[in-house]
Amino acid sequence: MWTNRDILRTAIAIIVSLTGWGVFRLLFPALDYFTPDFLTNQFERSWIVLHEVRKPAGLVYLTLALILLAVFFNAIQQHWPGKGGIKGLIFGIWFGGVWSFGFLTGWAFLETTLRSEIINIVVDIIPLAIAGWLIGLAVGRDIPKSEIWMWKPWLAVLLVAFGFIVVHSLGGMLLAGVFGKTAVFLLIPTTIEQIILLFTLGLWVGGMYIMLRRWLPFNKTRVRVAFFAFGIFGMCWTWFNLFFVIEFTGVIPVLLLLGLIGALGVFAGALVYEEFAGQDLV
Repeated sequence: MWTNRDILRTAIAIIVSLTGWGVFRLLFPALDYFTPDFLTNQFERSWIVLHEVRKPAGLVYLTLALILLAVFFNAIQQHWPGKGGIKGLIFGIWFGGVWSFGFLTGWAFLETTLRSEIINIVVDIIPLAIAGWLIGLAVGRDIPKSEIWMWKPWLAVLLVAFGFIVVHSLGGMLLAGVFGKTAVFLLIPTTIEQIILLFTLGLWVGGMYIMLRRWLPFNKTRVRVAFFAFGIFGMCWTWFNLFFVIEFTGVIPVLLLLGLIGALGVFAGALVYEEFAGQDLV
């Protein structure tokens, strides 16, 4: 439940985070994101790029990203044990971690350089972590820690990872023929490096699932799993990839489906685990 005080404090946290993010990019313009030639040679540039409003659009994009971060953090932190600021920091780091894997897909799938993507990771993960911390301080509740037993947490992590990569890969292959050249955005793995990268992203998501599992809202298991898969992860993964809407025209449908099949994979893996875990949550 949001109070006027929560909204005001969160708005201040977001403004401070965006200001720091913007100052950093102004001081180091060479660290800005540059679209790979592999994509610019194939796709029509967006209205945003052609009318030279890329930076304002980027600001709107980042603002909405932090608003989404705040909304989902507030939804899960009500029962999540720990200090508000620490919980926000963890959530911000996890959020930034998903984006980091997203940047690495640029290197693995879209012919960017590893160096440029590592720079992108550093430039974004630090502000996201700080933003999460500030949002945690703004709206986080300090909840006493409690020791909670969980049945084979490692199995949950593995099943989420397997679910993600299997559904992501199969979904991408099934949709590839529909989207033609824009199917490149579906990130269909064909090499060992690409498979390992996507599987590791799945492990990262699975790790967050076992951390948040007991503290997710809603009582029914399937609804809780859906909230994590399509809400928390789906929002983060989809919103990262929607950045390409700023750069290119005609890519929204494929990017939305990229997010959907990834979230569906996480949902499937987590749901299989819950069937094994039985009444663990009761």
